[in-house]
Amino acid sequence: MYAWRAVLRAVLLSGVFWAGSATASVYDHIYANGFEVPADAPASDAEAARFLTQATFGPTAAEIARLRAIGYAEWINEQLGMPTTLGRPFVEQVVAARTAAGQGVDQTQRYDRWFWTATYGQDQLRERMAWALSQIFVISDQNSAISGDVIPMAEYWDLLARDAFGSYRTLLGDVTYNPTMGKFLSHFRNQKPSATTSPDENYAREVMQLFSVGLILRDIDFTPLPGNIPTYDQTVITHTAKVFTGFTYGDAPVGSGAPNYSGANFYGGAITNAGSYAPMACWGTELFPASGTGSGNMRHDITGDDGTTNTPKTVLAGLTIPANQSCSADVGAELDIIAGHANVAPFISRQLIQRFVTSNPSPAYIQRVAQVFDDNGYTERGDLGAVLKAILLDPEARTLPTDPVLLANYGKLREPLLRLTAIWRAWDAQAQPANAYGEIKMSYTTNFLNSFGQRSLSAPTVFNFYEPDYQQPGYFAGNNLYSPELQITNESTTYSTTNTLYNFIQGGYLGMTNPPVDRPLLNLAPITSLTSNSVAMVGEANRRMMYGSMSPSMQSVLTSMLQFMSTASNNEKAWSLVYVIALSPEFAAQR
Repeated sequence: MYAWRAVLRAVLLSGVFWAGSATASVYDHIYANGFEVPADAPASDAEAARFLTQATFGPTAAEIARLRAIGYAEWINEQLGMPTTLGRPFVEQVVAARTAAGQGVDQTQRYDRWFWTATYGQDQLRERMAWALSQIFVISDQNSAISGDVIPMAEYWDLLARDAFGSYRTLLGDVTYNPTMGKFLSHFRNQKPSATTSPDENYAREVMQLFSVGLILRDIDFTPLPGNIPTYDQTVITHTAKVFTGFTYGDAPVGSGAPNYSGANFYGGAITNAGSYAPMACWGTELFPASGTGSGNMRHDITGDDGTTNTPKTVLAGLTIPANQSCSADVGAELDIIAGHANVAPFISRQLIQRFVTSNPSPAYIQRVAQVFDDNGYTERGDLGAVLKAILLDPEARTLPTDPVLLANYGKLREPLLRLTAIWRAWDAQAQPANAYGEIKMSYTTNFLNSFGQRSLSAPTVFNFYEPDYQQPGYFAGNNLYSPELQITNESTTYSTTNTLYNFIQGGYLGMTNPPVDRPLLNLAPITSLTSNSVAMVGEANRRMMYGSMSPSMQSVLTSMLQFMSTASNNEKAWSLVYVIALSPEFAAQR
């Protein structure tokens, strides 16, 4: 055990937490290294594509060339400074056009925009970070409270994208005040205690268990502190729940029954006015009328322990929030305490490493990243942009292990959605023209939650599509290894994923007869032009889809397959080659 672990344990148990300014600005990433171009360019297209597989929704020829020209660090710096590709304004326009034409609106409009951004957006690193954050700070349209809120859910994605490179504390605050999160985890219109009721505890529990500190105290390298000490108990949850009371829509007019205010302009049960997605208001000291839409028992618990006496709230790490504070003061103090806890750095760092690089990062890898979380080099804590840069440039990310055992355990299963976007980007898929409502159709009306086991902001529960600690029975569990994505890979999804990829490859390429209008079309010309040379065809597909990592045996099998298809058309040979590669374990495994 490190010599300082005992000291850290004592600090945590004494209720002291790592201090971090709640309002400090994150250091400007663009100029962090001055104006000199770093000499860290990838040595080959393969190395560049491997990095881009980790950092984007899939490598493209143009991005590979750009990365090789400017190097890893500068590419990241460019991405850190790139503006956010927003989805909500676009979805609003589509919703308005469809509504005016008497057409229905559902989450499909949001999904299509998400796929377009993932495939064609220039801020690839930001959107990939938002994808990772959406699997930690989960909301889901599978929840009936928000299933019809198309525009508010598009805004939640934009929130994650805007905050992707900023301060963790800012992100935590924005998520907490977001009304869609409030509805999903029940702190929207959460009531203070009364003689017969208690505040809803959902958000109080999940903001600690899933968004910040986890269940047990940990070292900076994520190893549990001796004794598996819980980070909090039921008393902490009960007191924390009282903090998150008194929220309603941010545009609720004062004195008009604000806690129950529901805004205006609905369609199909989904609110479309800006107040439905703007940050919630904290109505902590308003005394609302007992009649009409107002309710005197729906305001913030400013009095503390039992709702009547002036006692403080005892929260995380044994710290207290004074009685008789306003709602915003209570919430701000609580979020400062949570964000400042020593567990946050290793807890968040480890999950981000899993989403970008490998399911089983070493303790040393986690520690190096967590140290950047604690201090980005400019005394800023929780700088997510710096954390992501540390993850991608770490030696464990850039260099494959040479030890055969370590290599076998390295990497991660490529998520099904990322396999699809990578195929589109590898083959320069052409987006469809916008239809009469301004929509650009991408998703082929596919239920990706059924076929892939995942879909943007559609996790079955607050625990995401899969859990970071999932261990598939057999090799992984037997060797105490984690395999998160395998939790949604089973007999059913393997079959449905195969069929879905077929629809997007065999059923979506340029030059086909009667091309569809509801999905991008792959440009397979780079391999249809090589059909007289099977080896060259496989080589080009290997370069585009597997950055030259295809094993000799797989190359041999694919070459034989193409030679066997001697009477097939050029297009059939091309899409068949892409399809078989897309189904292969070598493509599915990201290393």
